[in-house]
Amino acid sequence: MFKPHVTSLTVLALLLSGGLPSLADAQQTYAVPPAYDASSQPPEPPPTYSAQPRYPEHQQPASVQDPPPASEYGEAGWLPPGGSVQVQTEGNIRYASGGIGLSEREELGALSNQFNLRLMFAMHGSGNYLADVRVRILDSRGGAVLDATSRGPYFLAQLPSGRYTVEAEMLGQSQRQTASVGARQSQLNFYWR
Repeated sequence: MFKPHVTSLTVLALLLSGGLPSLADAQQTYAVPPAYDASSQPPEPPPTYSAQPRYPEHQQPASVQDPPPASEYGEAGWLPPGGSVQVQTEGNIRYASGGIGLSEREELGALSNQFNLRLMFAMHGSGNYLADVRVRILDSRGGAVLDATSRGPYFLAQLPSGRYTVEAEMLGQSQRQTASVGARQSQLNFYWR
């Protein structure tokens, strides 16, 4: 009487693809399972990986913490992936600043279309960018609508349409420029000597 032998899928696949000369030459081997030892601990599961590094709560860097809800970022509700540029709100005015390093410049460039005023701060002649510039934005009646410090050479603000005076103070010197702000982005450049 004929008794069929069980062959492994690998041998069968190789046989069907022509990888083995014949079934007669195939040899099937079975691994002997290890002896069970009740005192041994089960193996540890493999580590899991995530896109974000994990830190203890007290060491959590600001760029890794969960961002505020998207509703705080206007209709677009989107932030670029770097996370070092923070959109802030003072009263009803949204603003962001930075631009130190390529990643921050790229983040601000990605956010730029959400703001209708763009400021840039640099040294005249050398073109060296400046940070820690005090920015005051005054409405047409002279009332302050925003008083903030720019963390880098670029400052973005979303203002209601109108005419504004922008004061920038750095190195003990203050400068003023006016801007008509509307749907399109207005740009002002401030240079210090």
